[in-house]
Amino acid sequence: MSGPDFAASLYAFRALGQLIADALLSSYDVVLTPTLARPPAFVGSAGLRNDTDPAAEFAGLAGYTPFTPIFNATGQPAVNVPLHWTEEGLPIGVMFGGRYGDEATLISLSAQLEAARPWAGRRPEIW
Repeated sequence: MSGPDFAASLYAFRALGQLIADALLSSYDVVLTPTLARPPAFVGSAGLRNDTDPAAEFAGLAGYTPFTPIFNATGQPAVNVPLHWTEEGLPIGVMFGGRYGDEATLISLSAQLEAARPWAGRRPEIW
């Protein structure tokens, strides 16, 4: 790929990211989503790791984390806050996505939520 083609691709990708960001946050300060589609899994769990079939691994990860990639791809700031827990004591996170350059709103919101529902001392029994 030539340098100009690469630069044009980056520009197109960034422009698409801006369109998505504008559509998501044009009327809101923050977007709230689950962080994961299922409760936390153990490291290396079946369906999340497949060294022999990268496409299957990607599909498993995409099904597990369908909400976060849009923020990763567009470069918008996002935070994960552990506000809920499973019966086994594993954290269930909620994700807040924000506008470009507005990390301050996410940090402030996260701090307020942590003050209201502290999580720093929580540890699952398995730890």
